[in-house]
Amino acid sequence: MADSIRVSNTSRVLPVPTSDDEHPTTLLSLSFLDTFWVCIGPVQRLLFYRSEAPLASVVQSLKSSLSVTLGTFYPLSGKLALSADSGELFIDCGAGGEDDGVEFTEAETDEEDLERLVTDHVHHWETYKRLVPDMRIDCLPAPLMAVKVTGFRGGFTVGVSVHHVAGDGNSFSRFVKAWAETCMSGGDAVVMREAVTFDRAVVWHPRNSDICRSYLDVWAPSRPTMTFHTFVKPTSEIARRTFIITAKMIQSLKRIATETSRNGDSTQTKKKPPSTFVAVAAHAWTCITRARATEDGVSTMFFMADCRSRVDPPIPQGFFGNCVKVCNTKSNVADLSVGEGHGFRFACDAIERTIKEETSEPFRGCEEWVQRLLAGLPDHGRIVNFAGSHRFGFYKADFGWGRPSRVEFVSMPNEGAVVMNDARDDEGGVQLSLALPPHHMEVFATVFLDGMDGLGSDGFKL
Repeated sequence: MADSIRVSNTSRVLPVPTSDDEHPTTLLSLSFLDTFWVCIGPVQRLLFYRSEAPLASVVQSLKSSLSVTLGTFYPLSGKLALSADSGELFIDCGAGGEDDGVEFTEAETDEEDLERLVTDHVHHWETYKRLVPDMRIDCLPAPLMAVKVTGFRGGFTVGVSVHHVAGDGNSFSRFVKAWAETCMSGGDAVVMREAVTFDRAVVWHPRNSDICRSYLDVWAPSRPTMTFHTFVKPTSEIARRTFIITAKMIQSLKRIATETSRNGDSTQTKKKPPSTFVAVAAHAWTCITRARATEDGVSTMFFMADCRSRVDPPIPQGFFGNCVKVCNTKSNVADLSVGEGHGFRFACDAIERTIKEETSEPFRGCEEWVQRLLAGLPDHGRIVNFAGSHRFGFYKADFGWGRPSRVEFVSMPNEGAVVMNDARDDEGGVQLSLALPPHHMEVFATVFLDGMDGLGSDGFKL
């Protein structure tokens, strides 16, 4: 079916300047938080929309509003480049070349069933990959963003690929929502709630240049050729599936996390409930561990911590760039596998303890982050890797044809990948997508949904 998707046009979208002056900064240096991500492949998101609007008018509106939005978020139309003098990387926002701007691909299909792709809890991943733009970033200079819009009977998809060096999920979600608001308004530039800044100096470190160079020496020793790392050995067959965790279900998880013991019908509680992220991540981590049916050893969970509000002085909320650090917590499989909620509570405590340790001084030891990451990778497959956030709000991206019917993270090729989104129709709920071998996925679905009310037989509602 994926072969039925045909490209009809490819063009480039240039930013419309927000004033009579040229962009205030044409060259952006990278912070060590940006450089950390140079070896990661494109981050790819896919938004599905039900609509009867003609594709030509959809494309015209999306392209014109993208041009206006890039006037504010202008670095996204630039390139990641290499300085011939210093050997350092930077973002070139105005190279003046014929391949400037964001590549915008238009495609169509008469055979693919949009409704099937929207409603099926099982991912049609081969089709998903054809619906996001292929962005080559393995040699510098490299683009930072590309867009692909595909028309279906009854709707369309917007696929976006972005280089992680350009910004983290928090930054990119603000761009997508600004683009949607601009499109809905008919092309008028939106007034951002927080002024957008790209100044990497707000992520201050006295040895920033040295740290960036040391990261590059590990990640990209052959630059301008870039070698990308998967960190997890790919397995031969992966199943990908999406689950919806309702707000009611999350409140139940938080309540269970505070329980210490049961005496008859009474329950004793302790401490304050965990955050939504901690509760959902702990539940998923323990269920994946049980699904893998490993009797001993250690399971490692990786996740991101946003540092914006955790440094002194705090980084402006309007900062567009990378401001996350990789955290990992390890636990014995036996501790995570204990029933009656004990394994879940153990996981909550482990995640909360790691967050506290890693964010008390967010940039402490950053000189060794790459070495720590590589040293912390186990030589087995017991890894759970969390990405995304329910706070990003991609389901709010209404371009004028209604909110997305579905949002998915396509760049999750490896076993153990878990991605969080907000839930479309449940305020406070979470959408969770993950990748596991098929036999593990079957067990996970049963364990994950066991005893949870209101989800239906397959745990998926859109």
